[in-house]
Amino acid sequence: MTDEQNEQLGRSRGEASVTLRESQEDTESGLLLDNANRSALDALRIAYTIMSWIMVGLIVLFVLSGFQSVSESERAVRLRFGRIDNANLGAGFQFAYPPPIGELIKIEIGQKSLRIDDAFYPELQGRQRSQTVEELASRGGFTSYNPSKDGSIITADQNLAHAKWQVLYERARPTEWLTNIDREKEEEIIRLSVERAVVRAMSEVTIEELIKQTAGSEGSVARRAEQFAQEALDRLDSGIQISRLDMIDPAPPINLYNEFAAVNSAQSNANAERDRAQQDARTTLNKAAGGAAQTLIELIDRYERATDLGDTEAQGILLSAVDSVLSGEAVTVEPTSEGEEPIVAANGLVSGDVTRLISDAETYRRRVRDRALADVTRFRSKQEQYADNRRVLITREWADAVGAFMKKDTVQAMFLPRETDILELLLSRDPQILRDQEKVRNRELLNQANEQRKEQINQPQLRDVNESNR
Repeated sequence: MTDEQNEQLGRSRGEASVTLRESQEDTESGLLLDNANRSALDALRIAYTIMSWIMVGLIVLFVLSGFQSVSESERAVRLRFGRIDNANLGAGFQFAYPPPIGELIKIEIGQKSLRIDDAFYPELQGRQRSQTVEELASRGGFTSYNPSKDGSIITADQNLAHAKWQVLYERARPTEWLTNIDREKEEEIIRLSVERAVVRAMSEVTIEELIKQTAGSEGSVARRAEQFAQEALDRLDSGIQISRLDMIDPAPPINLYNEFAAVNSAQSNANAERDRAQQDARTTLNKAAGGAAQTLIELIDRYERATDLGDTEAQGILLSAVDSVLSGEAVTVEPTSEGEEPIVAANGLVSGDVTRLISDAETYRRRVRDRALADVTRFRSKQEQYADNRRVLITREWADAVGAFMKKDTVQAMFLPRETDILELLLSRDPQILRDQEKVRNRELLNQANEQRKEQINQPQLRDVNESNR
């Protein structure tokens, strides 16, 4: 409708009591309000977008926080809602849902060490804590035991003993360890298990056996205690594996340490003397017959048994075998009675003084035989010469005897002038000859002394070489 039509319509309806008109100010206020509302909506929209991105970022960070690094010395256990999802995650980056959904627990699996120094040792103060039983006994710093404070172990023969212990262990089964062991009480559990095992193992040995044992020997107290301690940990399903249990400074009671040390020293000296005697015996036998010494001893022992039994056949076989071995021949002797083993000797097994003595005997035998043959030949030759012309033979023999006599060092020849009626001689031995003879005698004595000294020097050296070879 037009303005005129509106005006006419207004007149027909009557005069209005109130006329509503928009002013310029009201229009501007509305525009400002619309702009403000629009700005607020834009701000809310931007804030919502930012909050949405922040929430997305928090969700991403929440997920990424589940990734953790596991080192080579660790194993990881992944939990989901408190239950184990994977019990053996290795080294590298591993994922687990962050709490409260899940958790990644890292467990050190490297070898750990635990010392048990006070459980079976006297209560010591200050510098004494680092001293051994030997040092305490030598310095007299310990006088008596207080059962309520001082630790010790009772052996099978009801003696007291002391020892320190070192445990090397690792968490071999992480699941069992995580499920059944409190982290803060791990060392206490291991300590109590080892102490109980040590008491049990120590009750099976005497004090002398304990002191003589070495930590690594099979069946020793340390190995038995290690076995008992591992059994106790296995019964708890602890997941802990003992790698090694070492016994340190096992010792008798402090007050009796010097007496035990004296006994051990005497036993060590006796063992050393016995070993030295056995080594001397082996050295002597090897020097006498070399590798055939034991074979000859066994043959001689069997020969003596056969002699006691009156077995002449066995005597002949064994004596022939002895001769063959001494000659360097290969020998095989079958057993002559029950319980005996065959004796087998290789060719050329004998050596040493036996071969030298046999060689010297053979040489002497040949020399005596050759000399006897030469004497027989010479006698027969002179016998023929005597039959042909005895005067010539006697004269030659006499001249040879006088010549041999005059060639002796102790014979002095003097020439007398002719046509001397009376000759007075004041006889005395020639000083030069005496000096020469004394030099020869002294040289022989010196050579003998040098030979004896060489033998005395060589014997300890030979013994040391044999001991080192053994």
